[in-house]
Amino acid sequence: MTDSSLPPLSRRVFGQSALASVATALAGPSRAQAPAKAPVTLGFATVVQGMMSGYYNSIPMTLFWPPAGLDIRAIGLAGANTAAEMLEAGRTDVTLFTNSALFALLDKHPDTDVVAVYTFVSGFNALPVVQLDSPLRSIKDLQGKRVGVQSLGNSQLQVTRALMSLAGGDPASIQFVPVGEGVEAAHALQTNRVDAASLFDGAYAQIEGVGVQLRELEGDALDLQSLGFISAGLTTRRYLEKNRAAVVELFRGIAQATVFAKANPEAAVRIHWKIYPESRPRGIPEEEAMRRSLLQVNARMKNVREVEGLIGNSTIAQINFYQELLLRGGIIRRKLDPARFWDPSLLKEINDFDRAAIRKQAENWKG
Repeated sequence: MTDSSLPPLSRRVFGQSALASVATALAGPSRAQAPAKAPVTLGFATVVQGMMSGYYNSIPMTLFWPPAGLDIRAIGLAGANTAAEMLEAGRTDVTLFTNSALFALLDKHPDTDVVAVYTFVSGFNALPVVQLDSPLRSIKDLQGKRVGVQSLGNSQLQVTRALMSLAGGDPASIQFVPVGEGVEAAHALQTNRVDAASLFDGAYAQIEGVGVQLRELEGDALDLQSLGFISAGLTTRRYLEKNRAAVVELFRGIAQATVFAKANPEAAVRIHWKIYPESRPRGIPEEEAMRRSLLQVNARMKNVREVEGLIGNSTIAQINFYQELLLRGGIIRRKLDPARFWDPSLLKEINDFDRAAIRKQAENWKG
């Protein structure tokens, strides 16, 4: 399937040749590279790769994909829904995006063979927040209030409405205000342009990085431990059938990078600055830039967890609870059998690596 209305590809190529010098400098000469395989077009759901994304892009690009012989063609896309459509249209081979967009795709294209094989955000990372001294305490307190979101097309609108529905309040009473991220979102809270913000872990860390202390609203009926499958790595069944080994190696690199980032967050920051220099905060001393960047990395790592001993896993119960949240928010019209869109059969192979060796590599990393 192709669709000429989709946006043109804007690529950054991270293959053996593109990363040879970087990988040698950062990983050391002992990391031998495997023979190159066919290129894999990998889509990300954002054009700008924020600091909290390093574990699924800059770190595996630098340390783990080249030695596996992967030739990765990375594409930044304008939003999760666009990323989903690009995968459905065959313009990417593998894509990472929030799973609310997956369910929207399943609703729009019931016959799609898009399938999730890896969960790269497993903990719920989008509870609404308020300033520390706000009188608001629970999600139900958002009735009739102004809530800041990145944009009015963002999935946080539906998620916040769903949370309000679970809390027994009136989702229609919430007034959503676009506030962007970072300093802009912080200013909206400080000037009382909004009463709360509904963003995500890394964006909250950006706000706290500029000195605005935040507090999550209580989740009322929301059991955070029962909720998972927030964002996934996806491919198509037809691509997976022909390229299973490459898909396993790609996500193994992300799993390895997750262990690496948890073991040495500062190294994760410096590698990300190397690959995506635009992510480095400007106009401030390096020590302050590192402090702000570490806030984002650590905030995200709290929501990247092992589930039943496997990085990238989600349980059926977690998936079904997430579907319930989306149903309440009006994102989906009915629940689906998880087997329709979730294939965990690669996870044991993806997790087949020496975690202790990766931690040692992180601890010994020299930038």
